[in-house]
Amino acid sequence: MEQLNNNLFLAINQFAGQNQVADYIFMFFAEAMPYLFIIFVIGIWFRSDEQTKRYLIGATLASIVGIAINSLIAQVYFHPRPFMNDLGTTLVAHTPNSSFPSDHTTFMFCIAFSLLFHQATKTLALGLTVFAIIGGLSRVYIGVHYPFDIVAASVMGMMSAMLVHTVRYKLAGIYNLIITTGDRLTKRLL
Repeated sequence: MEQLNNNLFLAINQFAGQNQVADYIFMFFAEAMPYLFIIFVIGIWFRSDEQTKRYLIGATLASIVGIAINSLIAQVYFHPRPFMNDLGTTLVAHTPNSSFPSDHTTFMFCIAFSLLFHQATKTLALGLTVFAIIGGLSRVYIGVHYPFDIVAASVMGMMSAMLVHTVRYKLAGIYNLIITTGDRLTKRLL
């Protein structure tokens, strides 16, 4: 499996450093995509009804759960990043910590997959899923993750989204508090 992971990595990463425009595009996707997701969720919040706000809260909670589980995984399983194994071309400096699974990509998939559970946000979620895939593959292109890190992140995103979706009714009080507080803050700011 490790050899397959290496081979897939090299198949994607082999293009890094060959074209400056492509490199900048993939570096942008790899680094900025999670922030674009955050801006997008905040933007949708201000234009949403109460039910859609519940979906956005669930997506945010799923991302917190996903990143927390990733942190636990990193405590018990260390997988070096490609540059730590002198593999491929690295376009962006990164801390030499465990690569499995990708936190950036987990975050994006948590948001996208959480919104897939609801008919009102399904089309939006499909678009975000495409962007999560692009963001994840960009992390491979720039040399900071292996493909299996991205696959694991998508699995973690789905599991976290399913977990939060399953307990959403038990969290109704928290959702209500967040919505009420958010609406009050919005009125004060505007």
